[in-house]
Amino acid sequence: MLDVSERKLLGETYSSENVLDNLTTLCDTYVGRFAGSKENRDAAEYILGLYEDYGFNDPHLESFRFMGCEVGESSLQIRYHPANIKTLTLPMTPEGSVEGELVPVENIGETDLEGKIILGTNRLPLAECVEAGAIGFVWMHPFPMMGPPTGVVPQLVPSVSVKHEDGLLLKRLAERDVTVSIETECRVYERESWNVCGEVAGPGDEYVLLGGHYDGHEIAQAAFDCGAACMSITEMGRLLNDVNLNGSVRIVCFSAEEFGFHGSIDYAKQHADEMRDMRFTYQLDCNGGYTSQMATTDYWPQLEPFYDSLRADLDLPLPYSQRMGPGDSRAFHGLGIPTGSINDYREPGRLPLLKTVRHTEYDTVDKISLKSLQDDVAIGAISTMRILISDDWPEHRSHEEVDELKNRLQS
Repeated sequence: MLDVSERKLLGETYSSENVLDNLTTLCDTYVGRFAGSKENRDAAEYILGLYEDYGFNDPHLESFRFMGCEVGESSLQIRYHPANIKTLTLPMTPEGSVEGELVPVENIGETDLEGKIILGTNRLPLAECVEAGAIGFVWMHPFPMMGPPTGVVPQLVPSVSVKHEDGLLLKRLAERDVTVSIETECRVYERESWNVCGEVAGPGDEYVLLGGHYDGHEIAQAAFDCGAACMSITEMGRLLNDVNLNGSVRIVCFSAEEFGFHGSIDYAKQHADEMRDMRFTYQLDCNGGYTSQMATTDYWPQLEPFYDSLRADLDLPLPYSQRMGPGDSRAFHGLGIPTGSINDYREPGRLPLLKTVRHTEYDTVDKISLKSLQDDVAIGAISTMRILISDDWPEHRSHEEVDELKNRLQS
């Protein structure tokens, strides 16, 4: 049953459009916020300003360095064929040009890849393909009407992406032994980015960390992946700053998640001495769309009753699942800390995520629902209050238990 402070918080959550207004400003003004870019830094300053306006304790930026890139133009030409195929340069690809026979590949198997350019509907075990002789990679989106996808690839061979429909054309042509050439421009170098950090202070040393990444890709506004996440946790912090808490709440918008979770990894290292006091962390990612919002925890089955009670009290569908969370949860999950996420409802696995606008030019703020954002804020804020007062919250796993879980999941 909801208590008085929880009811008050919910009233403010559902009567305010603050979270969507902030997201709209973030997306319309700071576009994709590609890690290390000017828009990335300007967005960090914008979020920091919100932290200051909302009275968070010690609002500040934490700088870190990572291997990033600037992407340029790319092209794909089909020998003796006039098709004009739009391509995207995949971040971290080596730049250069290659030419070879195009071979569709779903899994590496026994396919002869020596000197071939491979075409796949997923990002494949690219290192194995290169070891087998592949000289280039074309990634087609697995679903129609999405455009070419983007996403970081290993720095191995020139790599581009194409939309699903062009990929089907290439597959048909490949049946007749077609030769293609691809050319890429991508400058890879060490870059700087920033985590945006703030706190709602409470008694004692224990705290909950609310996290989400604000960096995206350069081709769209990155509203779903992942502006909605960082604006949701910022709104949670604003509301929690007006209630009495039994511990502290840290609100951290991470950067460079798309390049390999560098922001969260750096944060865990910089704050290593404080990790033992973290009760739980939510890492939001790909939330706020026009569907039910769900909660997940990274294989903590003892928390199912907690979410059953939360579902009943919030009167939300609130599907709940045990599964590995988004990228930024890995830094904390590996330390044995209880971790979870709030996101759009979907079945487990990579394929359902690729059915969304994530990593496409259509990831824009108009795809985000105010009601879903409000649900995210309600789920996160109310459960955070309850986590901090719970008498039987799970302890951290030992390193041995983390390794045991990892081995069990991989078997």
